Amino acid sequence: MKGELSDLPDDVLEDLEASSRELEKELGRYKRRVKQRYPSNSDIAEAIKRLSGYALVNPEEFPERVREALEREGFYTGLVTDERVWRIYESMVRRGALRDFLGVMGEG
Repeated sequence: MKGELSDLPDDVLEDLEASSRELEKELGRYKRRVKQRYPSNSDIAEAIKRLSGYALVNPEEFPERVREALEREGFYTGLVTDERVWRIYESMVRRGALRDFLGVMGEG
């Protein structure tokens, strides 16, 4: 094939190269992006457990820290709300699966 291309005039080769670059650029736009997984409640619970090992977790920053931990694992966290994180945290504390390391549950 190389011999066949060298027989072509220079202007034709330049046109082919330009067309090839344009095609690659166009295909790059439509390349399918890898879709990130949505975290399940158990994925969120695992992230919470990992964060419980850190002594200095501020309750105000806690949901964001959980989302950051999930993102590091490759999850899409756009739909992980603060309320969902707190609901799972509360459930884990009430079941005894986790101590209230944030001190937000109170005695009741």
